[in-house]
Amino acid sequence: MSFGVRGVSTGYAGWSGVAYASHSRERGLTVDELVACELTVQALWCFTRQVQQMIEDGQDPSMPEEYGWRFLRAASSRLTTARAQETAQHVLMREAIMKTSGLAERLRAAQDALRESVG
Repeated sequence: MSFGVRGVSTGYAGWSGVAYASHSRERGLTVDELVACELTVQALWCFTRQVQQMIEDGQDPSMPEEYGWRFLRAASSRLTTARAQETAQHVLMREAIMKTSGLAERLRAAQDALRESVG
């Protein structure tokens, strides 16, 4: 999935990663911004996979309270809601990465499973 702003950058997000070329050093995303987003998505994907694995193994999923369904709800909000000072570049990158990773659905499923196992 492509993302970027004409004259500023060209980016592509796919299942296997993110490619990005900045055409305007001042207005493009930094390497730190790209890496932070991609690592956050990968870490949460692995986390939700762990919850899924517990379910598939016939266990009620459980996590320490600080990493339960509320943690996943907050993480989902941070990855799907634009911030006041966030650039269009950043919003487009996040949207492309979230869409190609399938993480939004995984976060919802893991939240539901963890919420059910608490109650």
